[in-house]
Amino acid sequence: MPKVIISEFMDEAAIAAELAGLDVQYDPGLVDRPGDLAAAVARADALIVRNRTQVRGPLLDAARDLKVVGRLGVGLDNIDVPACRARGIAVYPATGANDGAVAEYVVATALLLLRGAYGATARVAAGTWPRNALMGREIAGKRLGLVGFGSIARETARRAAALGMTVAAHDPFVAAG
Repeated sequence: MPKVIISEFMDEAAIAAELAGLDVQYDPGLVDRPGDLAAAVARADALIVRNRTQVRGPLLDAARDLKVVGRLGVGLDNIDVPACRARGIAVYPATGANDGAVAEYVVATALLLLRGAYGATARVAAGTWPRNALMGREIAGKRLGLVGFGSIARETARRAAALGMTVAAHDPFVAAG
């Protein structure tokens, strides 16, 4: 039975649903105990990480049977992808998994800042209604600048455009269009 090590936080319902039937060691504190992590991956087929577990050098040397690394996120800066490739270890980022959530966060934060709601939070919580502090500005007609135009930025642009914003983006890896 495949042995799966999860060294950082992962939703426990997702573990139960998606990894049922596998031998799973879920220890979100394992990332902070390098010796224990190395011992755990020594007999693992799969390792699931977020962004703090450094999948490189000594950890890869300890992972004799590792076949796959799953990354709960899209950035791979904590994973030595060429070293994994050289060892025949597949690396799978969770591309697309958080696009909508991040896009919502960006647009919601823009709305919050334009309206002044963040600065008025303490007064509202204290029971006052600082109407003038909450008047702010409308988001329609504003320009949103995006650095990078990958899937998260595209989703953010779609939502921003739906609110009447104009979008400007720069990404040296995406052709102008």
